[in-house]
Amino acid sequence: MKKQTIKTILTVMAIGLAPVSVFAAENAAAANAGISDAFLLSLLLGVILLLLLIIHAIGQSISSIGKIETPESKSSKAEQTIKAIAVLVLAGGGLSAYAQNETTTSVPFVMSDVLFWSLITTIAFLALIIAILFRSLKTMIRYKRGDDFTADEMNTVFDTIGSKLVDRVPVEEEATVMLDHDYDGIKELDNNLPPWWKYMFYGTIIFAFVYLIRFHITGSGELQLQEYESEMLAATEAKAEALESGGEQLTEDNVTLLVDLDAITTGANIYKGNCATCHGALAEGLVGPNLTDEYWIHGGGISNIFKSIKYGIPAKGMIAWQSQFSPVQMQQIASYIISIQGSNPPNAKDPQGEIWVDEKVEETPSDTTNTEETVEENEVAAVAE
Repeated sequence: MKKQTIKTILTVMAIGLAPVSVFAAENAAAANAGISDAFLLSLLLGVILLLLLIIHAIGQSISSIGKIETPESKSSKAEQTIKAIAVLVLAGGGLSAYAQNETTTSVPFVMSDVLFWSLITTIAFLALIIAILFRSLKTMIRYKRGDDFTADEMNTVFDTIGSKLVDRVPVEEEATVMLDHDYDGIKELDNNLPPWWKYMFYGTIIFAFVYLIRFHITGSGELQLQEYESEMLAATEAKAEALESGGEQLTEDNVTLLVDLDAITTGANIYKGNCATCHGALAEGLVGPNLTDEYWIHGGGISNIFKSIKYGIPAKGMIAWQSQFSPVQMQQIASYIISIQGSNPPNAKDPQGEIWVDEKVEETPSDTTNTEETVEENEVAAVAE
């Protein structure tokens, strides 16, 4: 019985690894160096398939114990085995074709951490099932032979694990740990602390010493405040890199006036759909001030208007539009507002604020030649007098 079981298991292992090995070989050949994620995935799936086949073989061996095999049943099992082999061979061919296609046309497969640990957990669970089935198979074989069993051998794997973790006293031996305390018929047992609880408690003590040494003595680890500051610094650097890689970003410090017709038209459309409610369709002023005269409450010019649109005027009820408009859109709106200066729309609101004078006025360079000629003419006139 044992030789037949081992032979069955080895046969199943060989058949199970055959199709998976083809897939694994294809992915391993595709990897330039080391183990690729596709090869690791195929290997883990192969191990899972192998464990499932072993579980199936052990289950078949357990179920066949005590049954009388007839020639008809043997032939039926042979047919089932042939069918299983054919299915596995076809599956192996499909995996091989899939692997060939992946290595030539698709991008490299990247396994996530969740998938990896899920597969590892599945493998560990299947290995535990195999251990339990092996113990059951061994017990059934001994029972079939008529061997005698002791009390310990009759215990299951879970009974053994439970007794080791809990350190419990059998019910029939509870009198040995019974205390003299008696409360209305309720007695107390002097059981030992569960080993799992003690080991966790010891682990917390060890962890406390390691934590103390690392974070408060050597300083090799970062405390919460230091970790927060490091993350904020990293975020600031990442933001600066993103801004630098994305090119120059429009702000109130570097915004320029747009004069092309497309930009002005786009700004006008955005204004009419969002700003006309408070400032009027012609910017004549309603709840908000008139935007077509030379008077400004918060400063005129492209920079100040852009800033007012971006951050809003919360004290006057104007929201900040930077969360709804892009910098380019705010630049287009500001440029449109400047383009309608002096349009004098009907029903214009009374002026508010002060007259805005742009300080960035380009000075016309003086002509040195004309200046010298003027000086000479003045000198001639003075001599003639």
